[in-house]
Amino acid sequence: MKNLILVNFYGIIGIIGLCRNKLISLRQNKNVIGKGVLILCIISLYIVINELKEININDYGYLRVCNVLNIDFGYDGIGLVFIILTIYLGIISIISNWENIVSKKETYMILLMSLIILMGLNFICLDLISFYILFESTLIPLYLMIGIYGGSNKNKAAYYVLIYTLCSSLFMLLAIVMIYVLYNNVDFVTINSKIISMELQSVLLIGLMIGLGVKTPLVPIHTWLPTVHSESPLGGSILLAGIILKLAIYGIIRILLSNISEISLLYAPILYVIGIITIIYSSLVTLSQTDLKVIIAYSSISHLGVCILGIFSNNLLGIVGSLILCLAHGFVSPALFILMGGVLYDRYHNRVLFYYQGLTQFMPIFAVYLVFFSFCNTGTPLSYNFVGEFLCISGAIIKHPIIGAFTAASVILSACYQFKLTNKLTSGAFSKYLHVTYDLLYREHFILLFLAIPTLILGIAPNVISNILYLSSNALIYSIVV
Repeated sequence: MKNLILVNFYGIIGIIGLCRNKLISLRQNKNVIGKGVLILCIISLYIVINELKEININDYGYLRVCNVLNIDFGYDGIGLVFIILTIYLGIISIISNWENIVSKKETYMILLMSLIILMGLNFICLDLISFYILFESTLIPLYLMIGIYGGSNKNKAAYYVLIYTLCSSLFMLLAIVMIYVLYNNVDFVTINSKIISMELQSVLLIGLMIGLGVKTPLVPIHTWLPTVHSESPLGGSILLAGIILKLAIYGIIRILLSNISEISLLYAPILYVIGIITIIYSSLVTLSQTDLKVIIAYSSISHLGVCILGIFSNNLLGIVGSLILCLAHGFVSPALFILMGGVLYDRYHNRVLFYYQGLTQFMPIFAVYLVFFSFCNTGTPLSYNFVGEFLCISGAIIKHPIIGAFTAASVILSACYQFKLTNKLTSGAFSKYLHVTYDLLYREHFILLFLAIPTLILGIAPNVISNILYLSSNALIYSIVV
């Protein structure tokens, strides 16, 4: 992991040095930055995958790597898996906007790289203050990315993501300050060894859940996400759906379940109700939407509601299932955004559902990918989503059969809205609003294939990742099982 930090540090310095070289023209600058960032991500992915092969966790579940500016950085199996997902989707997001972004391409690539690095650091920091700072720092490149490269309503979307998440995270900051004042320490391992009173745990849970719940997001504090997704550039939507929303799930597991697990059991019924409302409400709203990107955004909210029910089922199946569903969603949801907001929008510059019909007639490869990822999004067997949803539902049933029944309803509801979308786009007569256009480019085919392969392979052989997640989740589950 030290190699990863050093490679990124020297890589960024090298890219900046090349760009400031007067022998390189402005047009070459754009290509140097784009290719440099892409190569840096590929090298980082190689280093982290090698680290995953040799993973060895200590009694607390962490392997400390280094101390930088008095901040401990380390990882366990959960953090390492999410770092791999971050870098993998970073590569996908860079390639997806390679041709779309024409003006200020070098600025866009720098913002994209900054966002990838900040998200990756979130998964390896080992104290609350650095987690909070990095958690909020992701807003800066995301805000600028939406504000500069977003759609026609980009200013509203940029302010939405800033105001919603920044204001809600102040409650999270208050909870962290309370912990620091009382214990003079915010290290994850140290706090986990402290005995915290139930009254204090209650206050901490409320503060942390407000901050993390908005970022998840949960109903009724979810309204920022559809607007932000609809106006965000394609690379921003990929990272927002694939990683940024998962930071909140990671924070809930890492902070709440590890450190204030006792009060989580008492508040669990309230959190179950919020999760069930999130699943049902977002699924029903999805059925009434006409904007293609908004439909995918609401489907993300529904799936994250399932993750919440899995987490607070307070058993190993539910927690590991929620982590697996997060990983699976990190492959499928970006693929759907590429199909809707990339492939179709690049050709027709329209995201209205009723504008499209009969695309199978002249875009057969597009239709195959759409049907494949639609099946995956509904949790069809042999997809990685199926493994995550099955474990989440199993964990919820173990906790209470009624909760399990509501969790299982998400499978039916997701099939309703997903196949309404797929049927409208691919079936029927050729729409009179459309003109015949070309099918997928090699670049689009490449990135969709590289999202489909892990979804299928991990769906067939989930033990590749699930064994690591089970091992790391044991440190959490021992403290919360009753």
